[in-house]
Amino acid sequence: MRRLLLFAIFGLAALVGCDTAALETESQVVVEAYLEAGEPMDSVRLTRTARASAEYTPERTAVQGADVQVQRLNDSGGVAATVPYTETDSTDGLYIPETPATIKPQGTYRLRAAPPEGPVVTAETTVPAPVEAVRTQNDTTTYPDPDDENSDPPQFELTVRPGPSALERQNVYVLTSRSLLDLQSISASPPDSVAGRLLTPFYLEQYDADSDTLASFRVNSSGLLNEANFTSNDDGTVSITLPWLAVAFYGPNQIRASVVDDNLYDFLRTQSAQQMSLAPGEIPNIDEDIENGTGIFGSFAEASGKVLIRPPNPTGDDIPLRP
Repeated sequence: MRRLLLFAIFGLAALVGCDTAALETESQVVVEAYLEAGEPMDSVRLTRTARASAEYTPERTAVQGADVQVQRLNDSGGVAATVPYTETDSTDGLYIPETPATIKPQGTYRLRAAPPEGPVVTAETTVPAPVEAVRTQNDTTTYPDPDDENSDPPQFELTVRPGPSALERQNVYVLTSRSLLDLQSISASPPDSVAGRLLTPFYLEQYDADSDTLASFRVNSSGLLNEANFTSNDDGTVSITLPWLAVAFYGPNQIRASVVDDNLYDFLRTQSAQQMSLAPGEIPNIDEDIENGTGIFGSFAEASGKVLIRPPNPTGDDIPLRP
């Protein structure tokens, strides 16, 4: 379920609201599932599309009682192994593996979901090669002083060694920063004061104490970033400099660099095009690879590092800036 949370910020609900398929009379099964190279198989969520005029919530539209399995395919396209899934008691429409299984890098996997009514939903993904974190630089640094135009502290840098790509394109990354602060243990009163001491300037401007929570700013991800945007080194590694805009909280942050498969690449690329469209007639469909359904069944490989970011003007107040 960790990966559902990671990629949920990309707005799968937006697909349901913007894709022309969501306007059809007959509803479709919506898939949300991610595989990470070298990690255990994660959960699969199944819901149904709602009419454009109806409220969409995963709980109200959950697909229950489906027969769900993930198959690993061999080089000839046959089934090498099958992992059956079972629906959880705690969350309707959320399915978890019945037996543990580790995702094979560069392996091809097929999702097969048979709902109680309607056709069988299928999708395939080829998992990227592993990405290794080689080194980090500037693990402790200070955020630029917004009142000093000459403030230029060193930025955190993560150097990774990507595996060979089997795709007909360069590797494409998504950068994700996640605050490691224990936000539940930090008093939220008065909320404006606490936010002012924890949030970096850009995110502080977005924060509304009446409608937002600090936890809603914990995870932030970039759009798609081509490998050409980073520094390629002679030893085959790639050095990724963390933009200050990606950091929402002072204190400890985990930075992930994820190489995405074709399914996530197409999904995020066309979702970005939707968000840039102005007139309703110009909004393109999401490019997804689900047979008899919609949504995302994608995979990725990632490497990560940690950085401690100090505020430019510490107040000395007793707010913990460590995990």
